[in-house]
Amino acid sequence: MPLAVDVLPAAGECHLWSVPVRTRPEWEALLAPDEAARAAAMPRGGRRDLLVTSRAAQRLVAHRYTGRPARDLRIERTCDRCGAGHGRPRIVHGGYDYSVTHTRHRVLLAVVAQGLVGIDLDTAPYPGVPRRLLTRAATPGERAALSRLPAGEVPEAFTRLWSRKEAVVKLTGHGLAARLNRIEVRGELARPEGSPAEDWPAFPIHLRDAWVEGGRIAAIASTHRITALEPRSLSAPAATRNT
Repeated sequence: MPLAVDVLPAAGECHLWSVPVRTRPEWEALLAPDEAARAAAMPRGGRRDLLVTSRAAQRLVAHRYTGRPARDLRIERTCDRCGAGHGRPRIVHGGYDYSVTHTRHRVLLAVVAQGLVGIDLDTAPYPGVPRRLLTRAATPGERAALSRLPAGEVPEAFTRLWSRKEAVVKLTGHGLAARLNRIEVRGELARPEGSPAEDWPAFPIHLRDAWVEGGRIAAIASTHRITALEPRSLSAPAATRNT
């Protein structure tokens, strides 16, 4: 049997893999045929580098946990609701759940071995927050809380609010089909306010923030409360080995 070089996260633990986006021609050999075709159709540069980095990194992380060759690992993205290929990603027979987020310069993967996880990496906030966006994304209580902040703090606070909700709907698999203004994020929990979606889950969704390179904050949602975040890097030796 293949020997894994990284032990899966323990109960209450989340592994956070951080991968810089840059040109890596050797990683293109790890892509599935459809991914390789997409990459080949793109001009060389940032968007192509991001695609290759994200898809190859998901397989390289899976290799670290499973020991199987990275190019042989299959990523399944079938949506549970409509059957299209935009669903939550999972490594077939990987034995863990993960979520991916990125900026132009960095890809992050959050990995848990218990339950489900979603992650979103916020971007630099806009100077102002349009009222229509505030109405669409925030509950009445959240809008009231934002209105009590000094005007200069509102964009950053709203960006954090949006990012946490993005992590939640990535966990549930709804994406922006869910009504963000019917999800209340407060403290360490996300709660439905009304019905965010027809099949919204009954289980609690926990929230955790993580500082990442560049001074930004990643929002992590999980079905099991995360008590420890462990940074991981593909360029670093394995932290632990299975015996």
